Amino acid sequence: MKIIKQTDNHAARLLLFFSGWSASPELFTRLEAREETDIMICYDYREMAFEEDLTRYDEIHLVAWSMGVRMAELALGSKYTFATATAINGTPCPIDDAYGIPVDIFRGTLDNLTAEGLHRFNRRMCGTREIHTHYQTVAARPLDEVRDELQAIYDRCSSSAGNPIPWTRALVGSDDRIFPVANQLAYWSGRCNVTQISSPHYPFHLWKQWNEL
Repeated sequence: MKIIKQTDNHAARLLLFFSGWSASPELFTRLEAREETDIMICYDYREMAFEEDLTRYDEIHLVAWSMGVRMAELALGSKYTFATATAINGTPCPIDDAYGIPVDIFRGTLDNLTAEGLHRFNRRMCGTREIHTHYQTVAARPLDEVRDELQAIYDRCSSSAGNPIPWTRALVGSDDRIFPVANQLAYWSGRCNVTQISSPHYPFHLWKQWNEL
């Protein structure tokens, strides 16, 4: 994977963010950070090696969105203890008829991923024309790159490898058209605190600062 250090002030606190599939990191660097918090943004899961040493941090807050929820478990497992671990519009079972994106829908996206197909996906993900317009202002990653990334995610999610993370909170968008809301609620019910938010699958227009998460 790739990692951008939005802030690296050798603070005692880290906010570690795992992005979703195909998203450019510039979508998230607009969120403001507190001076006493370092921010790392992980994205592009064609390769999964996570080589950052986080032991110098006294406090780590994990935030993962969409496919990043499962990717965080594969990359981090039980290596670190998290002060909080927040999952946004995703589950550790991202390709699953009961708890994630139905298998046939995911395979259809993968098998028919064209420029037009990605555009339709982004419109569903953003929900409204206004949010989609904002999303499009960020430089898109190359189609071949995000296609390879989606194939890698599919291959990895076919395995049960990885160690569960003790997620402390799940945020579920009421208008999510990518991860079915019912499937998210079915997975998280009884596992952690669940908060429903009024948003599509891409919810980051709701926040101005990382610490809100």
